[in-house]
Amino acid sequence: MTVVLTGGTGFVGSRLCAELLRRTGGSVVCLVRGEDAVAAERRMRTALGEIDEEAAASPRLRTVAADLSADRFGLSESVYGQLAQEAEAVYHSGASVHLAAPYERVAPVNLGGTRRAIEFCTTGRAKHLHHVSTLGVFLAAREAGTERVDEATRPSLRTCGPFGYLRTKVEAEHAVASAAADKGVAVTVYRPGLVLADSRDGAAPAGDFTTCVIAAAIVTGCYPVAMGSLPASPVDHTARAIAALSLAPGAPGSVYHIMRPEPLPIRELFERVREHGHRIREVTAPQWREKLYVHRDNPWARAAYALDICTYTLGLTLERRPPAVDGEATAHAAARAGVSVPDTGTAYFHRLMNRLHQDHGETLAPS
Repeated sequence: MTVVLTGGTGFVGSRLCAELLRRTGGSVVCLVRGEDAVAAERRMRTALGEIDEEAAASPRLRTVAADLSADRFGLSESVYGQLAQEAEAVYHSGASVHLAAPYERVAPVNLGGTRRAIEFCTTGRAKHLHHVSTLGVFLAAREAGTERVDEATRPSLRTCGPFGYLRTKVEAEHAVASAAADKGVAVTVYRPGLVLADSRDGAAPAGDFTTCVIAAAIVTGCYPVAMGSLPASPVDHTARAIAALSLAPGAPGSVYHIMRPEPLPIRELFERVREHGHRIREVTAPQWREKLYVHRDNPWARAAYALDICTYTLGLTLERRPPAVDGEATAHAAARAGVSVPDTGTAYFHRLMNRLHQDHGETLAPS
């Protein structure tokens, strides 16, 4: 079995690649940005080596230099045709994740790349499309009049709010739904919630939302009154769940909400920071914005100040709280597939905070 993976160098994608290498016996072909094949392979194996040396060394890992925003992924007709005939499934995890970017900046990869993944699935042999979306497509659902969502809820441009990145993810979901209905493509959609640091070592990218708001709280000495609760899961659990569910019976046509059983209260996130010894206090949302502005010379405060999405994600107003998210059907399917419930207790947050200080300690000093 040969599968094609996009986004393999990303936070979720690299771990999904490792899981697919563990759970399947064929080739995992990663489409990776790179000047040439050598550069693309070096980039892929380096990213994988940071989390799983055995997977990075696997002879079943293949890399192709590609561009999701280009026709045929930027591949020659012969390479594209051969791969289209060989592959049995596509795991489309590739995306330009810029929460503050305008629609026009991220659409070529997020929407264009999805359309090209669909086209690839209908070229050569039939392929199963595993599409990685996000529960962020429902971030503004409460404001749009929907207080609770589940796996059967259809996202819209109203439920995602005024954010370019999330708009592209809604449109991408609509595109894969149309491909299933009109072209007969076998499609499974996975909607991860807030992707948290790796449960094994607390690792997270510098641009990670959770990392940003935690660091901003430490730098400013405060955090906002947050009324929201978010579906969330550590990145390793997210990848493990996607891989296991994708290989389980009944996957085609399903939609899965990848999250821990209970949403994460945002206030709990900041309380964990206090438990780690940081003196941070709760303030009103306007006071928090003011503090972020005062500390704008610090990169974390500046980044948090620029993220308008914080109003919805943190639940800074009653109207803009995230909706209640139901993932019960997914939880049952994951349990049948042998995926355990992630542990996000005290020890987990201790690892997260220790890694944050290890990687970014010099920028975390309160001022």
